Amino acid sequence: MSFKVIKEKLKTKLQGIGDIQQVEDYPTEDFSGYPAVSVRTDGNSSQYETTNENQELYVFTLFAFYPIDNETNSKVKTREIIEELCDTIRDNIDSDEFLSGISMPSGRVLLGALPTVSKIYEADAGKFITAEIEVAVKVSKTV
Repeated sequence: MSFKVIKEKLKTKLQGIGDIQQVEDYPTEDFSGYPAVSVRTDGNSSQYETTNENQELYVFTLFAFYPIDNETNSKVKTREIIEELCDTIRDNIDSDEFLSGISMPSGRVLLGALPTVSKIYEADAGKFITAEIEVAVKVSKTV
């Protein structure tokens, strides 16, 4: 249940970033506007903190896409656009690490969201410049 709630909140945050034209919650490169972002659920781990608290880590990868169009945006210009968007997304999450307004399932408390590793690269045989931003979200669960 936490995966769904956190993913929806991340999507809402991304949709609030004015430069992003489209946000999807499944891996795709088929968008109607750019820059575009897809959110992928990647994993979960947990460990007991005490005899009645379990701390869980939920990991998501945000994929930001911008097409390379040699007539209007060279690879260099497209890369600059994605670099700026990557910074904007990271700053947006950093400035609201507790994902304000999120309603966690009963017995769970969100402890914080943190953008961790980012990578920028050419994707789909040179069709896009893509940024991958990993976001780790820590949750406390009463057991």
